Amino acid sequence: MSREMTAMVLRTGHLVRLGFIAFGMFIASAGRTFAADPSCAPPAAMSDGLAVGNAEAEGFDGSALCTLLQRVTIEPNNLHSLLVLRHGKLVAELYKPGVDRTLYSLWGTRRRFDAETLHDMRSTSKSMVGLLYGILLARGEVPPLETSVASLYPDEQISEADQKRKIRIRDLLTMSLGLAWEEASPVHQLASMSDELGLLWRAEPFPYVFSFPVTEPPGTVFTYSGGATALLADIMTRQTGKDLRALAGDLLFEPLGITDWQWSATLRGQPFAAAGLRLKPRDLMKIGVMLTDRGRWQGHQIVPAAWIADATRSQISAVPRDGYGYQFWTRTLSWHGKSLEAAATVGNGGQSMVMVPGLDLVVVTTAGNYGQIEGLDLVRGIAEQVAGTVQ
Repeated sequence: MSREMTAMVLRTGHLVRLGFIAFGMFIASAGRTFAADPSCAPPAAMSDGLAVGNAEAEGFDGSALCTLLQRVTIEPNNLHSLLVLRHGKLVAELYKPGVDRTLYSLWGTRRRFDAETLHDMRSTSKSMVGLLYGILLARGEVPPLETSVASLYPDEQISEADQKRKIRIRDLLTMSLGLAWEEASPVHQLASMSDELGLLWRAEPFPYVFSFPVTEPPGTVFTYSGGATALLADIMTRQTGKDLRALAGDLLFEPLGITDWQWSATLRGQPFAAAGLRLKPRDLMKIGVMLTDRGRWQGHQIVPAAWIADATRSQISAVPRDGYGYQFWTRTLSWHGKSLEAAATVGNGGQSMVMVPGLDLVVVTTAGNYGQIEGLDLVRGIAEQVAGTVQ
């Protein structure tokens, strides 16, 4: 090798080493700045009714929360948003690009997300249906919880001796119909096609759901079922004469000032009760604020406080690790060596709203990890880690 060539190689190597050193110093400096700044991922002050605050003022370890937000931002986790609220104030609001697909899409596409982006809620929709039933029950517009579901469909041929006549509205709310229904959930990995898909092309949910054989006494064993949610929506529509979209808009979303939302339809054009809702993450957080304030929003009672208390406490065990209320999941999380009760909405892909009353904390996530229990575990873990930064 010539002397000139050797000198060039040495200079190039020296420049590369300097580049790596400079890059490392930049990353270290950025990490320190991000972790030390309690305003990282600061929430936007918007006119949507959500109050904003400072993480440390609301009792967080600001450095620990910022470090967590930094890690979540950098990791290739396909998380689309993470919002954190305590004492009624939004303290962190993070959005990141990722791959997503809507309900009927076969393939995902990469896109950007922000505060104005509608996102599939998937099975978080179920929790909204449960809230609507509670509102209508308090108004006397739907049957009591001990009502036999079959009795509301007198034209259907269900014999008096059939165990299915014992299925109550309460069993729909707690997903304990006792039927041989197969559907994936946070506690059940699906081995075959989901029975929920059959709801997409059937005009009436009752004949389909009640066609499944009884395997357990109704009201005794939890079996996750979008069919239960579809029946709740159908009963509300039959009793009020309004479809699910009209009920959701009139009773829940409009009183909360939520104006930009969608409820995707089945192939029959009816609202897909079990998984069709699309919301902005901030609007899902507004629902969380309302629930943690015992159903009140800006001085108005939206959902009865007693219904929220029952809906968000465990009514039945969801083996192996959780419980289930009225279309809400319940769980415990660890906080500085203590166990705290929590309630959550959970949607396929990582759509969640986790409420921890003991900390006055709400965590909202959206993500695109559809069909993966690992994706649900991801956002579950993030919510618990957020709680861990509360001092």
